[in-house]
Amino acid sequence: MDAKRFNCGQSALNDYIRRYALQDIRRDLARVFIASPADDLNCLAGFFTLSAGSINCSALPEKLARKLPCYPVPVALIGRLAVNQAFQGKGLGSILLADACQKVKQARDTLAVVGIIVDAKDDSAAEFYRHFGFIELSGRSDRLLLPATAFCR
Repeated sequence: MDAKRFNCGQSALNDYIRRYALQDIRRDLARVFIASPADDLNCLAGFFTLSAGSINCSALPEKLARKLPCYPVPVALIGRLAVNQAFQGKGLGSILLADACQKVKQARDTLAVVGIIVDAKDDSAAEFYRHFGFIELSGRSDRLLLPATAFCR
């Protein structure tokens, strides 16, 4: 896989896949999932990461928080999701997000989570996640949650 040529337009995400992804995998900090075109498996079209985390109940929307205990609750974290510029605008980001949600849904048979958290890099990314039902946490427009009830139907 040629990560050196990956360019999604966000230097932090480019640097991550080029320099830090393998370290995170080796240290069990994240799982990295990649997408490549069927006719060029060395081309990195996009990727996302998943890891486990927790969030204070007080940061959750009141409707969800009132059903939960008043201590940190488990969540899945999509730490990064990026699509190479050559593949942007073709639905790959949506496919990667759906795959991430499916993987978390499958993991819920073994690992409890109340939802999926993302930290959007910018307003455009936040809007992308809102389009799929993610909601803002604690008045922060960059931290969003997709409750488990939304992807575990």
